[in-house]
Amino acid sequence: MLKKTRQTLNILFVFVIINNLPLLAQPVAGTDELGRTLIQSNLAGKLQKDKYVAVFYFLTHGDGTAEDYWDLSEIIPNHPEVLNDYNNAYWGKPVYYEGGPCPNYYWGKPLYGYYRADDYWVTLKSVQLLTDAGVDILVIDATNGSTYPDRADLLMRAMDEVRAQGKNPPKIVFYTNTESGKRMEEAYQNFYKTGAKYYHPDCWFLIDGLPLIIGLSKEAAGLDYEKKFTFRESQWPTERYKTNSWPWIEFTRPQCVHYNNKGEREIISVSVAQHPNPKAGMGGSAFYGNKDNWGRSYHNGQPGNPAKDIAYGYNIQEQWDFAIKEQPKFIFVTGWNEWTAGRWTSKDGNMEHSWFCDLASPEYSRDIEPTLTAGIKDNYYMQLVNNIRRFKGVEANPLPSAIKTIKDFSDWSEVAPGYKDYIHDTQARNWKGAQTKPETVYTNFTGRNDFEVLKIARDGNNIYFYAQTVDNITANTGDNWMCVYLDVDRNYKTGWNGYDYRIAEGNRLQKYSGSDWVDEHRVKYYVKENKLMITVARSYIPEFASFLNFEFKWSDNMQNTNNPLDWYLNGDAAPGGRFNWIYSEKE
Repeated sequence: MLKKTRQTLNILFVFVIINNLPLLAQPVAGTDELGRTLIQSNLAGKLQKDKYVAVFYFLTHGDGTAEDYWDLSEIIPNHPEVLNDYNNAYWGKPVYYEGGPCPNYYWGKPLYGYYRADDYWVTLKSVQLLTDAGVDILVIDATNGSTYPDRADLLMRAMDEVRAQGKNPPKIVFYTNTESGKRMEEAYQNFYKTGAKYYHPDCWFLIDGLPLIIGLSKEAAGLDYEKKFTFRESQWPTERYKTNSWPWIEFTRPQCVHYNNKGEREIISVSVAQHPNPKAGMGGSAFYGNKDNWGRSYHNGQPGNPAKDIAYGYNIQEQWDFAIKEQPKFIFVTGWNEWTAGRWTSKDGNMEHSWFCDLASPEYSRDIEPTLTAGIKDNYYMQLVNNIRRFKGVEANPLPSAIKTIKDFSDWSEVAPGYKDYIHDTQARNWKGAQTKPETVYTNFTGRNDFEVLKIARDGNNIYFYAQTVDNITANTGDNWMCVYLDVDRNYKTGWNGYDYRIAEGNRLQKYSGSDWVDEHRVKYYVKENKLMITVARSYIPEFASFLNFEFKWSDNMQNTNNPLDWYLNGDAAPGGRFNWIYSEKE
């Protein structure tokens, strides 16, 4: 087994002390838009502490975005003539020719817009999402001539912020290949050397007591950093198999199991889509009829039907199933946020064609980060979370503390568990996008009440809800103020996205009628500085009459109350996105 020295395993729970009571293991629940529900400990098994998930992470956004037109999912449907006209004006500028700059294009629109990699607001949200997913390592793509020092530092600062809150964010590893020795030297000088400008030792992923780096180890021979790292070889899918290598993608089915120098089954890669015909590239399959590459819908040796299959992630699921069956120590996932590809001159002999290598269209792309394009939404993210649980297991949900009647805020001090939300995630966004012409500035000022600790108590007559925020709670502004959403039957098919009831404006218990929220009862609520509590009679909700087993989330300042994706973007939600916490009297 690999020696584990000071390596903190990233898992889906947190232990923090608040009000002298521990915030216990808090695995989230959730169901995606396709009706796929996250498995819990009873099916996933207990958390295994010797399993790790790495995700390829990219820092290129904002470099050389095409001017005027940059989203292929909009250019191609609206102007298909560009595919056979290399100099067409609807490609935008610049036009690449040998020796000149190559413009970058997005295959679709990320949920957070066409963001730059130096947008801390987005970076922090990504780190939170990947922490919640149970990702252990972010593998920074440094294969294209840079380690992106400023942007990598920003990423690690976000990790440090999350870690300071008692969470377990992923750690970092650099993946080098072209001019590998130079890139590893750059990483060492900028990040790992004592006194380095960007020194974040808590962010390093360690193997055998040293930070892991991926590259061509022979290029480190005799250099000052040779003894400072544990090395794994970079493994390109077009190369012969290398022992002790980490592959980021495979062009074979099923994938290879990669062994380390100790003869251990160390790592298997899984990827959203693949281009085993690099000469055609993803663009050849997306735009010019090539059948050699494997898109998101590919499975069982067939391309599938993207029109109905694309949201399901059949391609990567097939690989997850194989990897989990093989039980390596690591699974390497490609990828999180690649988004862009350069438009190069043709490789098929037709000089009016354009060549896109790694990404080209919704089907022929490989990002898991939520998107607004092609109905993909957050389905791949939820799929990632579920497969990580299948691979690593997950902690059991904590049982609630003893029955207790709540009369005032002092009664909450002995109530457990406390559910801990991220803090400082209501900060404003005001940052340039990756677009250069026209220039775009992304703003978001919807953050308001920053949830910190949430609790639930019960007695024979009532259910009590408690929220504690970082600062004093704002004045009641209507039905998007400090809402509680309740999935009382834990059935996604009932209610609005599974939520059967909500408490709006603090005192309106509403039931979803099938088309709208309808007032059922008035309930009592109290606010004192940064604390709020709500009392709901158990008789008001039939499912609360006896044994309790329900899911809940808090939401403040949601902007589009008809779209659960809004919980990734606006105000604050606890827990975030489609996640819920579970309150159950059953083990």
